[in-house]
Amino acid sequence: MLELNSVVKRYGKTLAVNGLSLQCQEQEFLVIFGPAGAGKTTTLRLVAGITAPTSGEVRFRGKSLEDVPPEQRNMSMVFENYALYSHMTVYDNLAFPLRARKVPEEEVRRRVERMAEIIHIGELLDRRPGFLSGGQRQRVALGRGLIRDAYVYLLDEPIAHLDARLRHQMRAELKAVCAEKKATVIHVTHDHREAMALSDRMVVLNRGNVEQIGPPEDVYHRPASEFVAGFVGDPPMGFLDVQYAEDQGKPEFRLLGQDLRLPADHEMAEQMRRRPAAGTVRLGFRASEVAVRSERDERHSMPGEIYVVEIHGHRSLLTVKIGKNLTQVATSSDNLWRVKDVVWLCLDASNLHLFVDGEGIQHPALRTVTGPLF
Repeated sequence: MLELNSVVKRYGKTLAVNGLSLQCQEQEFLVIFGPAGAGKTTTLRLVAGITAPTSGEVRFRGKSLEDVPPEQRNMSMVFENYALYSHMTVYDNLAFPLRARKVPEEEVRRRVERMAEIIHIGELLDRRPGFLSGGQRQRVALGRGLIRDAYVYLLDEPIAHLDARLRHQMRAELKAVCAEKKATVIHVTHDHREAMALSDRMVVLNRGNVEQIGPPEDVYHRPASEFVAGFVGDPPMGFLDVQYAEDQGKPEFRLLGQDLRLPADHEMAEQMRRRPAAGTVRLGFRASEVAVRSERDERHSMPGEIYVVEIHGHRSLLTVKIGKNLTQVATSSDNLWRVKDVVWLCLDASNLHLFVDGEGIQHPALRTVTGPLF
C-alpha cells in the first residue's frame, strides 16, 4: 500500500535517513522504533509530505507522492508537541477535522463523544487546552488525529507524556480503536514495551539505518544485530566476550581473559568455521532465558557473583559478574539473593545467541522462557 524506496534525507552534512526501504500494508499497525536521533520522526514527515526526500521515492498504492502536497495525501498526523488550537475548547479541537470536511453536526457530536469516551476525556470537553495537563493535552491531540477518516494515520510518540498507568491503558485503547477503524497506522516510539505491544511489525532504526524489520516476536527472539538485541527488551540482552576454539576436535567458546569455557554445538561450530577471519565474537542471552541456582549441578555449571539485586515483585533481577562481564538474569523473588553470593547459571547452546562482528548469526529455538518477556 505505502512504500518507501531507497529514501535518503540529508540536512546539510547530517544524514537523517539512509536509503530507507520499507512497505506498510493496508490495515497494518507498523511501529518505527529506535533511540533519539534514529530518523523516526523524519521518516513520518517524509511520508506525510512535510519534508521532501533528498533522493528516493515515497509511493502510495503504486503512485509516486513526489508532487502531491501534504493536504492532498489524506494522511492524519499526531505530533508529540500537541499542536492544539488554544482558543478552542476540547470539544471544538476534536470536532475541527470533521467540520473542515463538512461532516453533519449530529455526526460530529456522535464521533466527538465516542472519541472522548475512548481516550477518557469526557469531563474535559468544555475546557480549553491551557487548563489541561500535559497528559490530557496529548490525549486530545491523539483523539483529534484519529477522529477523522484517513488513508494512513501517522503517530509521533502519541502517548509518551502520559503517566505509566495511563500509558499502559492507552496502549490497549489505541490498538482497539485502530482495529475498529480498520486503520493503517505508522507509529513512532522509543519505548520497547509500546513497540512490542502495538505492532504487527516493527522497524528498528539506528542512525537512519534499518537494523531489522519483522514481527515483534522475531525482533525480540531473533535479533539481527547486537544493537537490536541490546535495545529491544528490558533488561537488554547480556553479552559475553568469547573466542572460538577447538580442543582435540571439540568446539568451544572461551571467555576472554578467564579460564571459563562453554561447549559449542554443531550448528555454532559450523557457523564459526565459515568465518575463519571473524573479529568480535560474543554470546548473548536474555535475563528470562537463563536459569540460575545457588548450587552447582550438571546443567548449572557457569559460576557468577551477584553484583546487584533488584526486587520487582513477582521476580528478582540479578546483575551477575561472570569473569569481567556484567549480565542480568531473572529469577523467582522467593529466594533470598544477596550481593556477593556465588550463583550458578545454565549456559549452553540451547539458550545462547551467537553474534559475530555485530551480526546475529544463531539464536535459540523458541521454547522455554523462565520469566516475562519484558
